[in-house]
Amino acid sequence: MKNKELDQLIEQSFGYEPDFQLPDNFAQQVTAELKRRSQWKNNLIEYLFLIGFSSFLLTIVAGTYYLVNKEILIQILNFASQNIPSVIFVLVLLNFILFADRVLLPILFNSQNFNN
Repeated sequence: MKNKELDQLIEQSFGYEPDFQLPDNFAQQVTAELKRRSQWKNNLIEYLFLIGFSSFLLTIVAGTYYLVNKEILIQILNFASQNIPSVIFVLVLLNFILFADRVLLPILFNSQNFNN
């Protein structure tokens, strides 16, 4: 495209008003949305970090019990294998509580602050 054609196109585009209007609080809405997304990402990373760290600690404790006294670890594993539904229910419940505490509740409380 030649410079004259480009200049004409720019002059024509500035010659009339656009068909849409941005709301008065457009910048505030965009900023609030960016804050919300950033908070969601940070909270989710923190939650995943806590899950990983808890798994690491559980592995360290199980390894220590295995080295110190294998019978205790075997009894714990036997109890868990005999009560699989209860153990899974407790793990899912604890996982949901941690997820709600670290991810959902901060977003719910801060979304009210973004709207005001």
